[in-house]
Amino acid sequence: MTPITDHLPILVVMIPVIAAYITPLVGILLDRTVKGIAVAAVSVNLACSLLLTHRVLIHGPVSYNLSGVAPPLGIEFVADHLGAVLSLLISAITLIAIIYLQATIPDLGRKKTTIFYTLILLAAGATQGIVLTNDLFNLFVLIEILAIAMYGLVAIRADGKSLLAGYKYLLIGSAGSALILIGTGFLFISTGTLNMTLMGEILPDIIHSWTVLAGFALLIAGLSTKIGLFPLHIWMPDAYAHAPSITPVISTLALKAGLVALIRLVYVIFGPSLSGEAVPLPSVLALLGAVAIVICSIVALQQSDIRRMLAYSTGANTGCIVLGISLATSTGLEGAMLHMITHTVAKVCLFIAADALLIQAGIRMVEDFRGLADEMPYTMAGFSLGAISIIGIPLSGGFMSKIYVANAAIGAGLLIYAGVILFWTLLTALYFFRIFRLAYFEPSHRKHRLDEGKWHMILIVLLLGAASILLGFFVEIPMEMIRPAADTLLGGGL
Repeated sequence: MTPITDHLPILVVMIPVIAAYITPLVGILLDRTVKGIAVAAVSVNLACSLLLTHRVLIHGPVSYNLSGVAPPLGIEFVADHLGAVLSLLISAITLIAIIYLQATIPDLGRKKTTIFYTLILLAAGATQGIVLTNDLFNLFVLIEILAIAMYGLVAIRADGKSLLAGYKYLLIGSAGSALILIGTGFLFISTGTLNMTLMGEILPDIIHSWTVLAGFALLIAGLSTKIGLFPLHIWMPDAYAHAPSITPVISTLALKAGLVALIRLVYVIFGPSLSGEAVPLPSVLALLGAVAIVICSIVALQQSDIRRMLAYSTGANTGCIVLGISLATSTGLEGAMLHMITHTVAKVCLFIAADALLIQAGIRMVEDFRGLADEMPYTMAGFSLGAISIIGIPLSGGFMSKIYVANAAIGAGLLIYAGVILFWTLLTALYFFRIFRLAYFEPSHRKHRLDEGKWHMILIVLLLGAASILLGFFVEIPMEMIRPAADTLLGGGL
């Protein structure tokens, strides 16, 4: 009998999925146990992710053949350094989100509360699968499961705005799914396999085939809708603004899973040199990334709703990650992966702080931040730390990852993109400094002093805010996982 640790790659995927199937059944009879099941499942999932990360650090990438059948017939999961560190991040953030939900879940009613937890668990399992699978069709299936869960999470309130946001998300997401499915079919017809590593070994001989080129283009376009890359980000602001508590946090994880899929497509299936030969990928993706950074930041500057502002900020940060991926250098890829981590921690901090402000004080407009530093000092302290990282103020986590991407652009002789990152930092500072001015230097106009909120809400915001900064001081910790991942990917493997 093989030890259970040999099954860790599939366990981190299946534990949340199995819990998602159990939750509605139990919820019919004992609705109060639903939260306990969710916390227990995600806690075990985090433990498995920790063990998997430790194993990858000690022994290198771990391959797992589903049902014991090897590729090309079987489905393979591979936990490489990138997959392991993202799996750990997803598990940790999902657990934080569910703990935060314990006392803050909106009054959705018994039935919807059960569905809400079920969808979060389903999204967590699918997200884990996306970062670990080495099978292209399996990747499509997992992306669809994630999309269905996200559509439900956005529209679960079933009021006019959330339904419209969910419908817009569904329309754009479905178009992206169709492109991914057709692109997968084209590559399967050309290579006769769905295993990403095997595809990567076959494609150099047939790279100029129109079927291959069409498949590549369709997959890039489809994945761009999933990660919200400009101009395919238009579903994101409404989805983030009108979704219930925590949904933007889960969506932040889903976007990072989509970016991992993009990295697998560019570096594992096609390889950086073939990607540039098949289509002018570095130029196209770098341009799209830079445009996303500038346009989304300018639009964010004009927002008065804090969630919409954070949504456009996410669009800009996605552009930065895509820019790093497109540079196809060790420093650029390391910067992109580091920014995936620093942005996730800081943006989750900001979304949870914004949610706490909405729940405790009904605040969702930027103008309502007046005097908040005096009335809710701890929540604002956590929010400020997360914002400092997003801006990229020196020594914060966001600063370090931006420096990596900017250095990669300079090293590649693309000084204009280093200039874009500097300009982006100034724009980001403008829209966050507006909040700082209102919160710290303007008096409150409220008639009653606000309550800070429950201790665990404050603690989560402060811990995430501190982590956003400490990632800059202890950047070598994530880099121990990121450097071997970048080296392996630049070699065209997992």
